[in-house]
Amino acid sequence: MKPMNFQPAVARQFNKAAKHYHQHADIQRLTASKLLSIGPDYASNALDVGCGPASTTADILTRADNYLGVDIAQAMLSKAVEDYPQLTWLNGEWEALPIADNTVDWIFANLSMQWVHDLERAMSEAYRVLKPGGVVTVNTVVEGTFSSFIKSWNAVDDLQHTQAFQTADGVQKEVTALNWQSADFSLDQHTQHFSNVRDLMVSIKGVGANYVRRTEHAGLMTHRRLQQLESAFERYRTMKGLPLEWSILNIKLIK
Repeated sequence: MKPMNFQPAVARQFNKAAKHYHQHADIQRLTASKLLSIGPDYASNALDVGCGPASTTADILTRADNYLGVDIAQAMLSKAVEDYPQLTWLNGEWEALPIADNTVDWIFANLSMQWVHDLERAMSEAYRVLKPGGVVTVNTVVEGTFSSFIKSWNAVDDLQHTQAFQTADGVQKEVTALNWQSADFSLDQHTQHFSNVRDLMVSIKGVGANYVRRTEHAGLMTHRRLQQLESAFERYRTMKGLPLEWSILNIKLIK
């Protein structure tokens, strides 16, 4: 069952992150570059799902005659309009794309698919809007992400403090449930480092990745709990600092 108010809650997180998104989006820029490298050289009509504040728009425009950006967060779209007022920006989500059937040559989506509740439905939407022979280049965060952060929280309490990440195998199974001509997958590992827990958490919040399907017993971030987290996290510190791991599954599909 889809949690009540799930998409509005996700949208609120990204609305909050819109103003300062670019200054925290180091990983997002890195993963976008990988997706562009496996994308088509040319597309007549490109759809950027989870476009954010036009983070990768300039790069996509070098390969497409027409660009359309879709995002769940209106504040992200407002930032995008400031830089590209001549383009079309739509408020929408993966599971109900506001796009006509068989109209898109290339779907690009950088780190938006992990916010989907029903992945098979989202992929059905991608299949629906693509023209025959159209290409999808997407990625998603999978199990292994934030592993040190999660283990450190587990030493403090038994509550969930991050999004629950699917396994790479689980994502592949759902994606390939549709009749794609081809489906290629590759897994990348990235690690950021921070001097302290506060900076690490600010970075997560800064890109809107701090949404958790909380219960009423989730608890507040008190000074004591933060100190406990900091103490537990110290065991993972390296010479570079406290690690924040990202496991990114890259996907290329052809309809």
